[in-house]
Amino acid sequence: MMGHSCQFIGEQPEIMSEVRRIGPNVGLHELGNPRSSFRFQLQFAKEQTEDILLNLNNLVKNTIDRAPMREGEFCLDRKTNPLLTDEEDKWERAMYAKWGPGSLGEYVPVCKRIQAYQYPLQASRNDKCWGKIDLLGIGTDFLPVPNELKKREPVESPLRMLVEVAAYGFAIQKVWPNLKDDWGKALSRVEGAPLPFPATLDKLTLVGVAPEEYWCQCLGRLPGVKKWKFPDGAWPSFWKLVDAFGKWFDIHFVAIEGSWEDAQQLPKITGARVLKLRSLTLKSAADTPGSGNSRS
Repeated sequence: MMGHSCQFIGEQPEIMSEVRRIGPNVGLHELGNPRSSFRFQLQFAKEQTEDILLNLNNLVKNTIDRAPMREGEFCLDRKTNPLLTDEEDKWERAMYAKWGPGSLGEYVPVCKRIQAYQYPLQASRNDKCWGKIDLLGIGTDFLPVPNELKKREPVESPLRMLVEVAAYGFAIQKVWPNLKDDWGKALSRVEGAPLPFPATLDKLTLVGVAPEEYWCQCLGRLPGVKKWKFPDGAWPSFWKLVDAFGKWFDIHFVAIEGSWEDAQQLPKITGARVLKLRSLTLKSAADTPGSGNSRS
């Protein structure tokens, strides 16, 4: 979830006349800025993914250049408990309650635990398009793992999830020299945590996470609910983008298992699993007539 001043708006499933293109001077974190001419469009997911690939070098450079360099103390031990009104907030807080500091269970193999929620990125008011990372986890190497969380109805597609979490990854890599000492203090009681931590983060683990229902809708597996299905023909390009980010990140997608019967309460989470999303989606793309190249 991005900050309010540059909050992403939902992708519209209705047909629009033409694809929105990416300007040459934006960063990954700015693609959803309402003041930008760019909008994520579900029906043009393939074209927009290919456009991101074509402009990736500039997008990455602009993202890193504009990523904040916070100083001072970092919020790695959240204690606040504000009134939760948004569905994403409730899933986020339920995940933190289940896998946060002091918990005994493992979140997923690639991200053992969750250290913080709503981790702030802004260093000043000038960082208008940088908000907060939904969940900041701990990887198998004890390094930070940014998690981008989506709610059950996929008004924001896996492409947006990927772009957002990649932007957060670049921001954490940049600010790491200022963050690592506080990170070390926060993890000092975690068994096996290495000290000191590395001076730079050459490669990070990233997680895109959502409830099971989100992924079922993206894959078109809920009967009678097809409007949010990610186009089969867009998946091969999506995985090319994931592979392109592989220079900096190890990216995984996670499904949260559980239920939410009372919207006034937190969801009841029973577990989580890393999805084998690539094999599922490339098979669907290969089975679609006229989908073209089906391998990443």
